[in-house]
Amino acid sequence: MNSIRLVLIEDERLLARSIHRFLSERYECEWFETVEQAIVYLRKESVDLVISDVQLPKKSGIDLLNWALENQPHLPIILITAFSSVKEAVEAMRIGAYDYMSKPIDLEALELTIERTLKNRRLQNEVLYHRKQQRAGEGDFLELPSPQFKKIEMMLQRLVEIEQQSGELPSVLITGETGTGKGSLARRLHQQSPRRDDAFIEVNSTAIPETMVETELFGHEKGAFTGAVGQRVGLFELANGGTLFLDEIGHLSLGIQAKLLKVIEDKKVRRIGGNREITVNVRIVAATNIGLEEAVHQGAFRKDLYHRLGLVHLKLPALRETPETISVLAELFLQSALRKYPSFTSGKLAHSANAETFPRISSRGHYALTHYSWPGNIRELKNEIERSILFHSGDSLDFEHLQHLDQNQMPSFSGFSNTKVEPSADTFTESSGSPFQLPVEGLSLLNVEPRLIGQALLQSTGENSSAAKLLKITQEELRYRLQKHELNQENAQGWEHPLPENGVSISEIEKSYLCQALARTGNNVTGAARLLNLSRDQMRYRLEKYEIVT
Repeated sequence: MNSIRLVLIEDERLLARSIHRFLSERYECEWFETVEQAIVYLRKESVDLVISDVQLPKKSGIDLLNWALENQPHLPIILITAFSSVKEAVEAMRIGAYDYMSKPIDLEALELTIERTLKNRRLQNEVLYHRKQQRAGEGDFLELPSPQFKKIEMMLQRLVEIEQQSGELPSVLITGETGTGKGSLARRLHQQSPRRDDAFIEVNSTAIPETMVETELFGHEKGAFTGAVGQRVGLFELANGGTLFLDEIGHLSLGIQAKLLKVIEDKKVRRIGGNREITVNVRIVAATNIGLEEAVHQGAFRKDLYHRLGLVHLKLPALRETPETISVLAELFLQSALRKYPSFTSGKLAHSANAETFPRISSRGHYALTHYSWPGNIRELKNEIERSILFHSGDSLDFEHLQHLDQNQMPSFSGFSNTKVEPSADTFTESSGSPFQLPVEGLSLLNVEPRLIGQALLQSTGENSSAAKLLKITQEELRYRLQKHELNQENAQGWEHPLPENGVSISEIEKSYLCQALARTGNNVTGAARLLNLSRDQMRYRLEKYEIVT
């Protein structure tokens, strides 16, 4: 029996028993005589589809539909109606019902309607899932401190402007080693373009058997070849209005390359076995990790297709070529991993001696990361950070967590120094166990001073002399800062923890956060500024103010 779960709502018992018996042989089906009974069940159980009569005692099928739209908007509902209420059923479909059937019910037609509805629902779920994945930022290309990435970002913006202003869609070719983020870049282009709300379809040429590539891309008609028992819509048609990302395009056969070139140039596709050309409006983004120029020279790749695809060529650098981006990426991947595994975000670490702290990348860890060659590029770095999070046995991630990497490519620590950024003796550092540790997600350094002042005011119940003493400043200086931040006893926001009785120095705490951010990012000023929510100018000003050398 099928694992699909249905609910039938029908008060005519003879009809209901007939439908229920028929459906129960094919699906899991529950039968209720009233909407009220069904709603009680639907609140507790997960159901794939509901079949309901329109005319029912008390609440009607329309009432059920309105309830579902508010409480379970993705639940498909098929309505059963007498001939006299067809108009009402059609109106219900306009509101959100999936389909309707008139009495007397043809059971075989009912089964076909159920299967069609479930198939459409599955397709909608897949679209929703992929759009959610895209918009979740899984492929985000953030501003990285590298001239190569800045150039790529500028080219992306130019492509978006061209499409917005002229509607033209130049093909894009992305090249780079495995793991450099070619798919991420393709998704970023799609997400920034006017096509962001339409389909983004990715196809890996090496993952499709050679004999199936043509039908996957262009589709086929029923009976086009042995085994073509039904019509199939190709990926070009599915991507119509959106973006088709052809990954590993260098592995396509010369025959498929010729047909692909024709589709790109004519913007029309013909299914296998079909005699009708279908117009498609698709942005083509292709990617490869092999040298296409060499493939053209060897006769393995068409020269005309190479020039057609390479109208816009984006070359992604290997991670080893942009060591300045490694610490920034590592911190981003660390935050992503902590969000992915909620048990870590709550601060409860399975093996940590100090369950109140988050795992951090130490200065030693950043040194190891930035000096490893990363043959697997960004993908390898992301996997390494996640693996270290899962299996680390302390509060910091350093060289010990990277022992399983290729030892021939691991750096020597003979030149490593922990004193590149050296806080003063009374600064609160990450290892001090104080309440002034930099959170894993960072913080706004500009908010530190007003919140510390607010905490001092709260602890001293508004007495300026006591608050000034807690902050180790004069009353005159306190008055100036209260005026600057427009603070008083009523609007003061405190710190997460009480200030120590012997007081704290605002400047030393600010300096501490600067040092922690730099240490965490391997002395990468841009990455540290991002952690502290500062602009570059704000960051440079504070480094000079506190005489921190990076």
